[in-house]
Order: sequence, then structure tokens, then C-alpha cells
Amino acid sequence: MKRKHSIIVGGSRGVGRELAALFAAEGQLVTAVGRNAEDGPPLSGGGQVFGFGGDAEHAETLLEGLRGEVERRGKLSSLAFLQRYRGGGDAWGGEWTVSVDATRRLIDGLADSFDPDGDRSIVLVGSVAGTLIAPEQTAAYHVAKAALRQLARYYAVRLGPRGVRVNVVSPCAFVKRESAAFYEGRRELRELYARITPLGRMCTAAEVARVAAFLCGPQASFVTGQELHVDGGLSLRLQDSLAREVAGMTG
Repeated sequence: MKRKHSIIVGGSRGVGRELAALFAAEGQLVTAVGRNAEDGPPLSGGGQVFGFGGDAEHAETLLEGLRGEVERRGKLSSLAFLQRYRGGGDAWGGEWTVSVDATRRLIDGLADSFDPDGDRSIVLVGSVAGTLIAPEQTAAYHVAKAALRQLARYYAVRLGPRGVRVNVVSPCAFVKRESAAFYEGRRELRELYARITPLGRMCTAAEVARVAAFLCGPQASFVTGQELHVDGGLSLRLQDSLAREVAGMTG
């Protein structure tokens, strides 16, 4: 039986790493793109994860390489985007180039590479900062995340006639393998998140990945152009009420 093949841009760390492992456990072949592709997830289940070294700052070069992966491993079932700018240069230009323009170029360049028998899904992982404001993040980060939401809506309409679905997953702050030690050593911060989040705890990278996997899979076969927040209900809290609660000014 033919295996599904999915590409994850930003698949060597964080949520991308977790998503790659989920796909592999389902028996998929996974091309996990990252600047540190050798750090990809372990093989699991009946699938295989293939690390692919690539840089979204050079989207056209990356596109050619990924077309080669499609020829080698088969047409696409799913295409997921989790990359963000990690450079030390101009944040505005870098974030736009890596997060938005590279996503656009790769979707355009791979739109004809979907297997008609596959899930034909595209998922963009953004952030609740595409809607809300996180002062610790740059203006570029906020604008890029907001742009991804509209980009997904655009491609949902444009690619819908081909049976390709496009959706967005927008998480809040979450714990990933690379940041677990940081949060483990800061009990007060963990307790604060537990206090302000309706579900009473922090999110994990695995939970974000499971939502992305759902949107990629057949259970979401008639869902497109949508954004799912993975924030434990935190964005539902009225800000001034929440501030009073944290400051102990309730009652």
C-alpha cells in the first residue's frame, strides 16, 4: 500500500518535531525541514522521518530541494509550516521573509504536488499574537502571525477547487522539549499560568501538534480557512478582570 508523504517546514524542533513523530507513527513518510535537520525526531511506528537541511530565508532554493523530495518519496498528503525567523539581523525583513514570503512561495510552488488520494491539507502554525499583543515580542512577529491567518484564508479559497484544505493553528505560550528545563526551574511562573488559564495549566508542544495533525487528517476533511486557538481558554479572559485577579484586587 502506498504510504502518505508529508513535508513539515520547521520540523526538526518544537511543535514541528512532535508533528513529525505523530505522522511517522501513523505510517507516513515525513520530510522534516530545518536548519538543524539532524536533530529531527526519532523514527517511530511504521513511518520514517527524513531530516532535510534547508533555510526558509532562501525559499527558491528550498523549493527546488523539496520538489526533489516529492519526486523521491511521493506526492504530498500534507504540508505544514512552523518556521520563524531566528536570525540576528533586521527582524522586520527577516520575519516577513521567513514566516510569510517563504510560506507563500512554497505553497505556490508545491500546490500541484498533492496526491489526489492523500489528505491534501496545508496547516500554518501561527500564534495568538496574530490577534492579541505580546509586548515581549517584536512588531514584526505580530504582523507576520496576523498575515499568516489571512494567507491561509486566501489559499483556502484559491486551492479549494483542487480539494486542498488550508487552516491555521494558533497556540499561546507552551512548553516544548527545548524549553522544559526553563519552566521546570520557575515554579512561580508555572503557577501563574495555571492560575490565569481556565484549564489550569500550561500548554505543551505535543498538544499543539495534535491539533495540527487533526487538521491535516481525514477527520477534518471538510474544514478549511479556519483558525483554531490552542490556549486553554486564556484568550477568553477579560483583560481588566484578569489583571485585577492577579493583583489580588477582586471582591
